[in-house]
Amino acid sequence: MGLLKKTKTYLIGHIQCGDGRTWRSLVEKECAKMGIQCYNPYTKPFLKDIKENENVQQYMKDCMARGEFDEVQELMREIRIFDLCLTDKSDFLICYIDPKIPTYGTMEELSWAVRLKRPIFVAVEGGKHCCPLWILGMVPHKYVYSSIEDVIAVLNTIDSGAKKIDNSRWKLLKEEHR
Repeated sequence: MGLLKKTKTYLIGHIQCGDGRTWRSLVEKECAKMGIQCYNPYTKPFLKDIKENENVQQYMKDCMARGEFDEVQELMREIRIFDLCLTDKSDFLICYIDPKIPTYGTMEELSWAVRLKRPIFVAVEGGKHCCPLWILGMVPHKYVYSSIEDVIAVLNTIDSGAKKIDNSRWKLLKEEHR
């Protein structure tokens, strides 16, 4: 059916304290098959080049060690503004949580998406039973999954029309207006 064709999703998850590329690459590959555009914080789609990769992370750690907090603050404010903008521009969001990896931007982006009442699909490393309690207070548990593969599977069922979307959260434009 292609219900999700030309929609946009933002990929929320850790960057600073662990590998955030592997799961995002899988999601981008699978979403491309459905015609879904992924906003990946490692490759931001803005005209202004805002980098948030391992080199930038290391640079900021080095600045922190030297006490150059103004530089770090300036970079992070810009990254934060652009990442929250991607949350705004998304039709739905995919969030990956590993409870063992601290992540702070993820929690703000997730909170922002909840306030916007966007559909959010949360995959939890170790399974749904490992989901941080606070997240269960934010996101209905029916949108919390035990793996990224489970999220992709449910997106495929939504895309095919086999699973109906929750219109209290989804506000999809007709395909010709996306």
